[in-house]
Amino acid sequence: MNPILIRVEHDDAFTAPAPVGAPTSAQVATTRTAGHADTPAGGAGIWECTPGRFRRQVAPAEYSYIIEGEGSFTPDGGQPVAFRAGDAMFFAAGTQGEWDIRTTLRKAYLILG
Repeated sequence: MNPILIRVEHDDAFTAPAPVGAPTSAQVATTRTAGHADTPAGGAGIWECTPGRFRRQVAPAEYSYIIEGEGSFTPDGGQPVAFRAGDAMFFAAGTQGEWDIRTTLRKAYLILG
């Protein structure tokens, strides 16, 4: 099998911004994606989100690399995990909690399952 290359060279490669599905703050974040590709593991691409707080809506496991931005994720019943550009994160399947995006976030993601 050949490698799957995901490259985003221009902003016009992104989908139109859409509000998050489960906002928890007055400032409703918007998200958009680019370069989504189906993979044998699930799917991969680039995800961008403007500032705001909202519930995580992804059920499968996910690996993410933060390209730019900063914020935190608080798992249900757990402590906030702060992140910034250059960090990598892994979410086990079924992880629920709240995103708090402070500066526009752009991440590469791999959905596993």
